[in-house]
Amino acid sequence: MNGLKLMGHPLHPAVVHFPVAGWSAALVTDVLYLALGDPAWWNLSRWLLVIGCVTALGAMTAGFTDFVALPSGGPASRRALRHLSLMSAAWTLYAVDLLVRLLGSPGAPSLLLAAGGVALTAAGFAALLAGAHVGAQLVYDLGVGQTGKKSG
Repeated sequence: MNGLKLMGHPLHPAVVHFPVAGWSAALVTDVLYLALGDPAWWNLSRWLLVIGCVTALGAMTAGFTDFVALPSGGPASRRALRHLSLMSAAWTLYAVDLLVRLLGSPGAPSLLLAAGGVALTAAGFAALLAGAHVGAQLVYDLGVGQTGKKSG
């Protein structure tokens, strides 16, 4: 498989950890904000969303180069398209979440803004989990990106 590589290894699997960590931590800090009411957790969530959305652009670029290198029409390309769609949905949900937070006033959010932000974070996390599951199937079931295995 061609695509972006670093020292002979696919770059996409190495860089996806950054957005996944940022977005997952944003859900945790949102829950902490709801539980404790401290605006510091809300503000930390906003920064974690920034980290997730920005680093996801690099992960998406690396993943897309892997996607276009797959043979078209095979099981790997169909599953990769599903992965791409789910992860694009996750990124969109998190980006909208971030925009909502950036457009709100600094400090503690209104109840409506907090509810909307947490709902978007949770929806993004659901899409993230589904997309990560399909990505794992690409690697572990179909061997995409693994040396010595065919990816059809």
